[in-house]
Amino acid sequence: MTGILCVLLLAACSNGADGAEAGATAQPAATTARAAPSPTDRLCGDPELNDKQVSFAGQAGAYLAGYVLGSGSVTLVLAAQASATGCSWLAWAKQQAAAGYRVLAFDFNSEGRSQRADTGKLSGDVSAAIAYARAKGGRDVVLIGASRGATATLIAASRLEPPATAVISLSGPGDYAGESALESVPKLTAPVLYVAATGDSAFASAAQQMYAATPGEKRTLAIVPGQLHGTGLLTVTADGADQAAKAVGDFLKSAAPPKP
Repeated sequence: MTGILCVLLLAACSNGADGAEAGATAQPAATTARAAPSPTDRLCGDPELNDKQVSFAGQAGAYLAGYVLGSGSVTLVLAAQASATGCSWLAWAKQQAAAGYRVLAFDFNSEGRSQRADTGKLSGDVSAAIAYARAKGGRDVVLIGASRGATATLIAASRLEPPATAVISLSGPGDYAGESALESVPKLTAPVLYVAATGDSAFASAAQQMYAATPGEKRTLAIVPGQLHGTGLLTVTADGADQAAKAVGDFLKSAAPPKP
């Protein structure tokens, strides 16, 4: 707000030392349209992604960026954890593309290749990614988030119409950055899977709380051994990884199998 006020004051003073003429009406500052970000050579250190990068409108006129792998009418929308980008999903995303899914992994605003939105919530970025996936022909969307990305995904899913085909939370906290998944999950109608590791205790507790707050018979809870967190549950070889991968694989096979 202070920045906007300063712009208006400078505009007024530019008409002369005595300021604007009496009775002049202040005009709102023009909004400058931003160009979509250009592709990055060897994104994620992988030259195969050079022609798979995409950008789409996010919040407050900012573009979000990501990459798309695979094909089919079921799109997995992947939301990254804190201090990570869509690159954190790459190994698992390639596996799912080979299995017949279309995969969209994106960077939250102001992260990776995405532009900064002056306003908005993380869940709004997830909603923008869903809109893009559906506009590109993804009849069915499966929303998968890691840690803070899971919180944002659950919130976006709770208000999505038509509903998502399925939702997966990997180590999602109940609350993050002023948004509450715990308050949102009672509104979910899609099948949802909560996964967390026993050694990741606060997140295992959050998974149990959100599972309990989720209505209906379409909810599933998988508490696995070990200390893996977020995308690590699917991309790191360690205690609990096999159980997490099986839980996610079985859930996808049941709730959202790939379709041509």
